[in-house]
Amino acid sequence: MALGISPTVDYAFKRLLGDPHHKRVLIHLLNAIFEHQFSVTDVEILNPFLEKDFEDDKLSILDLRARDTCGRQYNLEMQTSPSRALSSRLVYYLASIYSQQLGESEAYRSLAPAISICFLDEILFNNTQAFHTRFRLCSL
Repeated sequence: MALGISPTVDYAFKRLLGDPHHKRVLIHLLNAIFEHQFSVTDVEILNPFLEKDFEDDKLSILDLRARDTCGRQYNLEMQTSPSRALSSRLVYYLASIYSQQLGESEAYRSLAPAISICFLDEILFNNTQAFHTRFRLCSL
């Protein structure tokens, strides 16, 4: 960055991509990532706190949470030093985002995709040379 602040710093990452006044940057990034799969035309920056149903539930705070006009929800995470539990944490966050979409009596068919994007500063999977790795959880 021009000011010498790395976009990998949590605060800078959130200011760069999570500021509602500059959501065009996030829209451009999402369209670059999902090129030719779908187009994002607008996003709403959401509260990054995943709601707890019970007092002893785990509190989860995402780096950045957004929803596009098609209802897809995104969790964007910046991890400069990923922990061994990162994979499990990302699946937990994704499952939470997905499951929080429905209210009482709402149809399962109204569920929209939940997407996690994690930017890493280290190699997470040593068994691949791929720069970009995708995983898809599908219902049958």
